[in-house]
Amino acid sequence: MQEPEEFQELTDANFFTVAEVYQLTEMVNETLSKVTYHYWVNRANDQLFEVLDWITFEFSSGKNLSITAGEESDGIKLAEPNIDAERKRIEEEFKGVVTIESRDASKIKYWKDTIGKSITPSFIKHEGRVLNESIVLKFEEAEPVEIFLGLEGLEVDEYDDELEN
Repeated sequence: MQEPEEFQELTDANFFTVAEVYQLTEMVNETLSKVTYHYWVNRANDQLFEVLDWITFEFSSGKNLSITAGEESDGIKLAEPNIDAERKRIEEEFKGVVTIESRDASKIKYWKDTIGKSITPSFIKHEGRVLNESIVLKFEEAEPVEIFLGLEGLEVDEYDDELEN
């Protein structure tokens, strides 16, 4: 039987590394305390264009974890960004036309019921490896949230677990 077309041209860039999977599984049973979105904001030609570039999860244990779509939006990557340094570099490079803006996302629809809840990440596997196009975060007594690659950057939505069946 031939593999489905979407799996035929996968490369190493389409999968989390073993180290990334290990880091993600360390989130199991952590209690989410805050979610911050970091946007790449372009205000060129009197237009506003925003891309969700990083998401930072803070846990009650004091740990945090940041994910990004990668420079080429080629897969979700774990990152340890220095947002302040990146913000300064971008503002200098683009003379203030492009900035990095951080916003507390803890109270928006996807996250408001997950704060204070323990977390369990869920992944899509293919031939024993973990695809990096999507992460589903499941919470006790809250709806699961999916983070996935958009055309530009990351996107967040409610997870429809009926698609698994």
